[in-house]
Amino acid sequence: MLLYLTSNARSGLIDNIAHEKELTAKKLIGKFSLRSFVTKDMRNYATAKYFVLDCTCVDEQLDDFAVALQSFQMMFSARIIIILSGCANTDDYIDRLISIGVMNIITADTSEAVSEELSECLTDEGMQKFVPQLGLSEQELILQPEPSKEAATEEIIKYKWSARNIRIAVAGTQRRSGVTVTAFNMAAWLVARGAEVCYVEMNTNRHLNMLIHVYDVRNDGEHYTVDGIDCYLTNELDSDYNFIIYDCGEMQTPMTVFKDADIRLLCGSVLPHEAPAFHKVLSACGGLKLNKLGLCVPKEYQVYCVSLFGEEMQIADASHDLFNDNVNGHIYHPLIQDFITGTKRL
Repeated sequence: MLLYLTSNARSGLIDNIAHEKELTAKKLIGKFSLRSFVTKDMRNYATAKYFVLDCTCVDEQLDDFAVALQSFQMMFSARIIIILSGCANTDDYIDRLISIGVMNIITADTSEAVSEELSECLTDEGMQKFVPQLGLSEQELILQPEPSKEAATEEIIKYKWSARNIRIAVAGTQRRSGVTVTAFNMAAWLVARGAEVCYVEMNTNRHLNMLIHVYDVRNDGEHYTVDGIDCYLTNELDSDYNFIIYDCGEMQTPMTVFKDADIRLLCGSVLPHEAPAFHKVLSACGGLKLNKLGLCVPKEYQVYCVSLFGEEMQIADASHDLFNDNVNGHIYHPLIQDFITGTKRL
Protein backbone atom coordinates (compact mmCIF):
# COMPACT_ATOMS: atom_id res chain seq x y z
CA MET A 1 0.00 0.00 0.00
CA LEU A 2 1.06 3.57 -0.74
CA LEU A 3 0.02 6.13 1.88
CA TYR A 4 -0.16 9.72 0.63
CA LEU A 5 -0.47 12.80 2.83
CA THR A 6 -1.21 15.85 0.73
CA SER A 7 -2.94 19.18 0.34
CA ASN A 8 -6.12 19.40 -1.70
CA ALA A 9 -4.29 21.07 -4.60
CA ARG A 10 -2.07 18.01 -5.15
CA SER A 11 -4.44 15.21 -4.29
CA GLY A 12 -4.31 13.70 -7.79
CA LEU A 13 -0.54 13.77 -8.13
CA ILE A 14 0.03 10.04 -7.48
CA ASP A 15 -2.97 8.62 -9.33
CA ASN A 16 -1.28 7.69 -12.62
CA ILE A 17 1.87 6.19 -11.11
CA ALA A 18 -0.12 4.22 -8.52
CA HIS A 19 -2.20 2.78 -11.35
CA GLU A 20 0.89 1.94 -13.44
CA LYS A 21 2.60 0.26 -10.50
CA GLU A 22 -0.64 -1.51 -9.49
CA LEU A 23 -0.35 -0.06 -5.98
CA THR A 24 -3.26 0.40 -3.63
CA ALA A 25 -3.19 4.08 -2.66
CA LYS A 26 -4.63 5.63 0.48
CA LYS A 27 -4.91 9.44 0.42
CA LEU A 28 -5.24 11.68 3.42
CA ILE A 29 -5.97 15.26 2.39
CA GLY A 30 -5.68 18.38 4.53
CA LYS A 31 -3.25 20.16 6.84
CA PHE A 32 -1.30 17.96 9.26
CA SER A 33 0.93 18.12 12.28
CA LEU A 34 3.43 15.47 11.17
CA ARG A 35 4.57 14.75 14.71
CA SER A 36 1.01 14.15 15.86
CA PHE A 37 0.26 12.02 12.81
CA VAL A 38 3.32 9.82 13.37
CA THR A 39 2.67 9.24 17.07
CA LYS A 40 -1.12 8.89 16.98
CA ASP A 41 -2.47 8.06 13.52
CA MET A 42 0.24 6.22 11.58
CA ARG A 43 -0.33 3.03 13.55
CA ASN A 44 -3.57 2.64 11.56
CA TYR A 45 -1.49 2.44 8.37
CA ALA A 46 1.46 0.39 9.68
CA THR A 47 1.22 -2.02 6.72
CA ALA A 48 2.04 0.73 4.19
CA LYS A 49 5.10 0.00 2.08
CA TYR A 50 5.53 3.59 0.91
CA PHE A 51 4.86 6.84 2.78
CA VAL A 52 4.61 9.76 0.34
CA LEU A 53 4.49 13.17 1.97
CA ASP A 54 3.68 16.46 0.25
CA CYS A 55 5.57 19.04 2.33
CA THR A 56 2.97 21.74 1.61
CA CYS A 57 0.45 19.94 3.83
CA VAL A 58 2.69 19.87 6.93
CA ASP A 59 2.56 22.45 9.74
CA GLU A 60 6.09 21.90 11.14
CA GLN A 61 9.13 23.93 10.18
CA LEU A 62 12.37 22.21 9.18
CA ASP A 63 13.75 21.21 12.61
CA ASP A 64 10.47 19.77 13.90
CA PHE A 65 9.80 18.26 10.47
CA ALA A 66 13.10 16.32 10.62
CA VAL A 67 12.47 15.16 14.20
CA ALA A 68 9.03 13.85 13.21
CA LEU A 69 10.54 11.92 10.29
CA GLN A 70 13.18 10.41 12.57
CA SER A 71 10.40 9.27 14.89
CA PHE A 72 8.70 7.69 11.88
CA GLN A 73 11.94 5.86 11.00
CA MET A 74 12.17 4.41 14.48
CA MET A 75 8.57 3.19 14.54
CA PHE A 76 7.73 2.13 10.98
CA SER A 77 9.45 0.45 8.04
CA ALA A 78 7.66 2.17 5.12
CA ARG A 79 9.93 3.90 2.62
CA ILE A 80 9.68 7.68 3.06
CA ILE A 81 9.25 9.74 -0.11
CA ILE A 82 9.16 13.52 0.29
CA ILE A 83 7.69 15.89 -2.31
CA LEU A 84 9.48 19.24 -1.89
CA SER A 85 8.17 20.79 -5.11
CA GLY A 86 7.00 24.31 -4.35
CA CYS A 87 8.49 24.45 -0.85
CA ALA A 88 10.68 27.32 0.33
CA ASN A 89 14.29 26.65 1.40
CA THR A 90 14.43 23.50 -0.70
CA ASP A 91 18.22 23.16 -0.38
CA ASP A 92 18.03 23.30 3.43
CA TYR A 93 15.38 20.57 3.40
CA ILE A 94 17.44 18.38 1.06
CA ASP A 95 20.54 18.64 3.26
CA ARG A 96 18.59 17.80 6.40
CA LEU A 97 16.73 14.89 4.79
CA ILE A 98 19.92 13.33 3.47
CA SER A 99 21.52 13.70 6.92
CA ILE A 100 18.79 11.49 8.46
CA GLY A 101 18.90 8.92 5.65
CA VAL A 102 15.90 10.07 3.58
CA MET A 103 17.12 9.93 -0.01
CA ASN A 104 13.85 9.73 -1.94
CA ILE A 105 13.25 13.44 -2.49
CA ILE A 106 11.12 14.87 -5.30
CA THR A 107 11.94 18.43 -6.40
CA ALA A 108 10.50 18.59 -9.93
CA ASP A 109 8.33 21.54 -10.94
CA THR A 110 5.89 19.98 -13.41
CA SER A 111 3.39 17.18 -12.88
CA GLU A 112 5.01 15.05 -15.58
CA ALA A 113 8.49 15.45 -14.04
CA VAL A 114 7.12 14.75 -10.54
CA SER A 115 5.63 11.48 -11.86
CA GLU A 116 9.00 10.49 -13.34
CA GLU A 117 10.82 11.15 -10.08
CA LEU A 118 8.13 9.37 -8.07
CA SER A 119 8.47 6.37 -10.37
CA GLU A 120 12.20 6.23 -9.59
CA CYS A 121 11.51 6.49 -5.85
CA LEU A 122 9.27 3.41 -6.13
CA THR A 123 11.93 1.22 -7.75
CA ASP A 124 13.77 -1.41 -5.70
CA GLU A 125 16.88 0.80 -5.47
CA GLY A 126 15.00 4.03 -4.79
CA MET A 127 16.15 7.46 -5.98
CA GLN A 128 19.88 7.72 -6.62
CA LYS A 129 20.48 11.31 -7.70
CA PHE A 130 21.19 12.68 -4.22
CA VAL A 131 23.85 10.12 -3.31
CA PRO A 132 26.74 12.14 -4.90
CA GLN A 133 25.73 15.15 -2.79
CA LEU A 134 27.15 13.44 0.29
CA GLY A 135 30.33 15.42 -0.46
CA LEU A 136 32.65 12.41 -0.43
CA SER A 137 35.62 12.15 -2.75
CA GLU A 138 36.12 9.05 -4.83
CA GLN A 139 38.99 7.99 -2.58
CA GLU A 140 36.98 8.54 0.61
CA LEU A 141 34.22 6.32 -0.72
CA ILE A 142 36.51 3.27 -0.55
CA LEU A 143 36.82 2.01 3.03
CA GLN A 144 39.16 -0.81 2.18
CA PRO A 145 41.34 -1.49 -0.86
CA GLU A 146 40.16 -4.16 -3.22
CA PRO A 147 41.82 -7.35 -1.93
CA SER A 148 44.22 -9.20 -4.19
CA LYS A 149 43.66 -12.88 -4.86
CA GLU A 150 46.50 -13.69 -2.49
CA ALA A 151 45.00 -11.56 0.30
CA ALA A 152 41.42 -12.67 -0.21
CA THR A 153 41.69 -15.30 2.52
CA GLU A 154 43.59 -15.38 5.79
CA GLU A 155 45.89 -18.09 7.05
CA ILE A 156 43.98 -20.62 9.15
CA ILE A 157 45.62 -21.14 12.55
CA LYS A 158 44.42 -23.68 15.11
CA TYR A 159 43.97 -22.02 18.50
CA LYS A 160 43.68 -23.16 22.10
CA TRP A 161 40.46 -21.92 23.65
CA SER A 162 39.40 -20.90 27.17
CA ALA A 163 35.76 -20.37 26.15
CA ARG A 164 32.92 -22.48 27.55
CA ASN A 165 29.36 -22.10 26.23
CA ILE A 166 29.90 -18.50 25.11
CA ARG A 167 26.59 -17.42 23.59
CA ILE A 168 26.70 -15.54 20.27
CA ALA A 169 23.36 -14.27 18.94
CA VAL A 170 22.95 -13.21 15.31
CA ALA A 171 19.84 -11.28 14.23
CA GLY A 172 18.71 -9.23 11.24
CA THR A 173 16.73 -6.03 10.87
CA GLN A 174 14.65 -7.38 7.97
CA ARG A 175 14.11 -10.55 5.96
CA ARG A 176 16.94 -11.79 3.76
CA SER A 177 19.56 -9.72 5.57
CA GLY A 178 22.15 -12.52 5.71
CA VAL A 179 21.56 -13.77 9.27
CA THR A 180 21.73 -17.51 8.58
CA VAL A 181 24.76 -17.20 6.29
CA THR A 182 26.53 -15.04 8.89
CA ALA A 183 25.71 -17.47 11.71
CA PHE A 184 26.95 -20.51 9.78
CA ASN A 185 30.00 -18.69 8.39
CA MET A 186 31.06 -17.68 11.89
CA ALA A 187 30.49 -21.23 13.14
CA ALA A 188 32.57 -22.63 10.26
CA TRP A 189 35.28 -20.01 10.85
CA LEU A 190 35.54 -21.03 14.51
CA VAL A 191 35.48 -24.78 13.81
CA ALA A 192 38.28 -24.38 11.26
CA ARG A 193 40.35 -22.75 14.00
CA GLY A 194 39.90 -25.57 16.47
CA ALA A 195 36.83 -24.47 18.45
CA GLU A 196 33.92 -26.70 19.40
CA VAL A 197 30.83 -24.92 18.10
CA CYS A 198 27.13 -25.51 17.71
CA TYR A 199 24.39 -23.72 15.78
CA VAL A 200 20.92 -23.27 17.27
CA GLU A 201 17.99 -22.25 15.07
CA MET A 202 15.84 -19.78 17.01
CA ASN A 203 13.82 -18.34 14.13
CA THR A 204 10.74 -19.59 12.29
CA ASN A 205 12.32 -19.93 8.84
CA ARG A 206 13.18 -23.61 9.44
CA HIS A 207 16.21 -23.42 7.17
CA LEU A 208 17.87 -26.13 9.23
CA ASN A 209 15.15 -28.63 8.31
CA MET A 210 16.03 -28.15 4.65
CA LEU A 211 19.76 -28.45 5.31
CA ILE A 212 19.28 -31.72 7.16
CA HIS A 213 17.50 -33.21 4.17
CA VAL A 214 19.91 -31.78 1.60
CA TYR A 215 22.94 -33.19 3.43
CA ASP A 216 21.10 -36.38 4.41
CA VAL A 217 22.48 -36.37 7.97
CA ARG A 218 21.21 -38.33 10.94
CA ASN A 219 20.59 -36.99 14.38
CA ASP A 220 23.05 -37.76 17.18
CA GLY A 221 21.21 -37.24 20.45
CA GLU A 222 19.53 -33.85 20.22
CA HIS A 223 21.61 -32.54 17.32
CA TYR A 224 22.57 -33.07 13.69
CA THR A 225 26.20 -32.65 12.64
CA VAL A 226 26.60 -30.81 9.34
CA ASP A 227 30.12 -30.15 8.02
CA GLY A 228 31.58 -30.37 11.53
CA ILE A 229 28.99 -28.08 13.13
CA ASP A 230 26.49 -29.53 15.64
CA CYS A 231 23.07 -28.13 14.72
CA TYR A 232 20.03 -27.95 16.99
CA LEU A 233 16.40 -27.32 16.11
CA THR A 234 15.70 -26.26 19.72
CA ASN A 235 17.70 -24.71 22.52
CA GLU A 236 18.15 -28.06 24.26
CA LEU A 237 21.82 -28.89 24.03
CA ASP A 238 23.24 -32.31 24.88
CA SER A 239 26.86 -31.20 25.21
CA ASP A 240 29.11 -28.30 26.21
CA TYR A 241 30.79 -26.18 23.53
CA ASN A 242 33.28 -23.37 23.31
CA PHE A 243 30.71 -21.28 21.44
CA ILE A 244 26.94 -21.51 20.92
CA ILE A 245 25.68 -19.53 17.92
CA TYR A 246 22.00 -18.61 17.90
CA ASP A 247 20.31 -17.77 14.59
CA CYS A 248 17.57 -15.32 15.66
CA GLY A 249 16.40 -14.46 12.14
CA GLU A 250 14.52 -11.23 11.52
CA MET A 251 14.03 -9.35 14.76
CA GLN A 252 11.87 -6.30 15.46
CA THR A 253 12.34 -6.34 19.24
CA PRO A 254 15.11 -8.27 21.03
CA MET A 255 14.12 -11.79 22.07
CA THR A 256 15.33 -13.24 25.36
CA VAL A 257 18.14 -15.28 23.82
CA PHE A 258 19.44 -12.14 22.10
CA LYS A 259 19.29 -10.11 25.31
CA ASP A 260 21.07 -12.84 27.29
CA ALA A 261 23.84 -13.46 24.75
CA ASP A 262 27.48 -12.71 25.54
CA ILE A 263 28.10 -11.40 22.01
CA ARG A 264 25.40 -9.88 19.74
CA LEU A 265 25.57 -9.32 15.97
CA LEU A 266 22.93 -7.23 14.20
CA CYS A 267 22.90 -7.64 10.41
CA GLY A 268 21.38 -5.50 7.68
CA SER A 269 22.08 -4.52 4.09
CA VAL A 270 21.55 -0.85 5.14
CA LEU A 271 21.06 0.68 1.70
CA PRO A 272 19.56 4.18 2.00
CA HIS A 273 15.96 3.00 1.67
CA GLU A 274 16.58 0.22 4.22
CA ALA A 275 18.27 2.40 6.85
CA PRO A 276 14.98 3.17 8.68
CA ALA A 277 14.46 -0.54 9.42
CA PHE A 278 17.97 -0.73 10.91
CA HIS A 279 17.35 2.42 12.96
CA LYS A 280 14.08 0.96 14.25
CA VAL A 281 15.67 -2.23 15.57
CA LEU A 282 18.60 -0.32 17.09
CA SER A 283 16.11 1.83 18.97
CA ALA A 284 14.24 -1.27 20.19
CA CYS A 285 17.51 -2.75 21.49
CA GLY A 286 18.02 0.24 23.77
CA GLY A 287 21.28 0.02 25.72
CA LEU A 288 22.27 -3.50 24.61
CA LYS A 289 25.87 -3.75 23.43
CA LEU A 290 25.70 -4.61 19.72
CA ASN A 291 28.09 -5.38 16.91
CA LYS A 292 26.54 -3.74 13.83
CA LEU A 293 27.21 -5.44 10.48
CA GLY A 294 26.44 -4.00 7.07
CA LEU A 295 26.23 -6.87 4.59
CA CYS A 296 26.90 -6.47 0.86
CA VAL A 297 27.03 -2.66 1.10
CA PRO A 298 28.16 -1.14 -2.25
CA LYS A 299 31.36 0.88 -1.99
CA GLU A 300 29.60 4.12 -2.86
CA TYR A 301 27.46 3.79 0.28
CA GLN A 302 30.02 2.48 2.76
CA VAL A 303 31.29 5.76 4.18
CA TYR A 304 27.75 7.14 4.31
CA CYS A 305 26.63 3.99 6.11
CA VAL A 306 29.38 4.38 8.73
CA SER A 307 28.61 8.09 9.17
CA LEU A 308 24.93 7.24 9.71
CA PHE A 309 25.35 4.37 12.19
CA GLY A 310 28.68 5.21 13.85
CA GLU A 311 32.34 4.27 13.50
CA GLU A 312 31.67 0.86 15.07
CA MET A 313 29.59 -0.13 12.01
CA GLN A 314 31.49 -2.89 10.18
CA ILE A 315 31.19 -3.83 6.52
CA ALA A 316 31.05 -7.58 5.90
CA ASP A 317 32.18 -9.25 2.70
CA ALA A 318 29.56 -11.10 0.66
CA SER A 319 29.33 -14.86 1.13
CA HIS A 320 26.96 -17.30 -0.54
CA ASP A 321 28.47 -20.46 0.96
CA LEU A 322 27.04 -21.42 4.34
CA PHE A 323 30.21 -23.30 5.27
CA ASN A 324 32.79 -20.78 4.08
CA ASP A 325 35.37 -20.98 6.88
CA ASN A 326 37.65 -18.18 5.72
CA VAL A 327 35.55 -15.06 5.21
CA ASN A 328 34.99 -12.00 7.45
CA GLY A 329 37.69 -12.97 9.90
CA HIS A 330 38.35 -9.24 10.32
CA ILE A 331 34.95 -9.14 12.07
CA TYR A 332 34.94 -12.46 13.94
CA HIS A 333 38.49 -12.47 15.35
CA PRO A 334 38.18 -9.28 17.47
CA LEU A 335 34.94 -10.60 18.98
CA ILE A 336 36.51 -13.81 20.33
CA GLN A 337 40.20 -12.95 20.73
CA ASP A 338 39.91 -12.77 24.55
CA PHE A 339 39.12 -16.51 24.56
CA ILE A 340 42.29 -17.49 22.66
CA THR A 341 45.03 -18.78 24.97
CA GLY A 342 47.56 -19.86 22.39
CA THR A 343 48.07 -21.90 19.25
CA LYS A 344 48.18 -25.64 18.67
CA ARG A 345 51.16 -27.35 17.15
CA LEU A 346 50.28 -29.11 13.95
